[in-house]
Amino acid sequence: MYLEYNNSKMKFVCLVLLSVSSFVLGLSAAEKKTAPPTVITSPTAQADLPQNISEANLFAQVCANCHGKKGEGSEALKAPSIAGLPSWYVETQIDKFRSDLRGTNPEDPAGQIMHNIITAIDASQITGLAKIIAAMPMHPTQNVLGGDAQKGNEVFMEICAKCHRFNGKGEVVFGSAPLIGLQDWYIRSQLYKFRKGIRGGNPADEKGHKMHEMTQYLSDEQAADVTAYIALLAKKYANTKSRREREFDEMRKKEKQKAARQNALPEELRK
Repeated sequence: MYLEYNNSKMKFVCLVLLSVSSFVLGLSAAEKKTAPPTVITSPTAQADLPQNISEANLFAQVCANCHGKKGEGSEALKAPSIAGLPSWYVETQIDKFRSDLRGTNPEDPAGQIMHNIITAIDASQITGLAKIIAAMPMHPTQNVLGGDAQKGNEVFMEICAKCHRFNGKGEVVFGSAPLIGLQDWYIRSQLYKFRKGIRGGNPADEKGHKMHEMTQYLSDEQAADVTAYIALLAKKYANTKSRREREFDEMRKKEKQKAARQNALPEELRK
């Protein structure tokens, strides 16, 4: 499938998206729940991106094609919801794609597409792009695929909460992802990929490899139950802020106030 943007002279070629979406749309409801990620042997994604494009246009003209204009994601294109992910996490994952720690396994066609697109983006725009994504309202996890949330609670508290915290909002200190803004199909697919070493199989990916080790003995049923529990956490915590988040917001507020006072001074008095 070819997407051409004449106004910005951008040519964005993503030859395998049609194959991915056609396969997924052809699955029955039952198959969507149980089938492992599809293996496409030679996915190719090439992007020729002008370096003078703004981060906002970069998101609108590139990222939104798969992740949606509001960062809501698309199951058909195997693109997760990214809206509301903290900027530190977005930058960390982008860096993993750019350094070949993610998106190089042939059993991960969606990851390969991301890898090839991300490596074409100018590195100087990554931080700005991450801030745009972080500022978007989160799309809380919903339980679409089923699972036993009560059983999932036990598994989550045993192996997940230590890093992803009791509320599923992640922790920058541990480099652990927020979970409650991801679709249930995506959470299940990533647990599968971590378990099989498709993601996190490289020991150089310290955090990802830890996930690989933690999911080794997680059954499909347990993955479904944990995902169902994460949807419950999303209902409770998606629209609330933790103490750390409130402290961070207060710190940013004070920084902006300080910058405003500094800018109000005559130029000769500015430090």
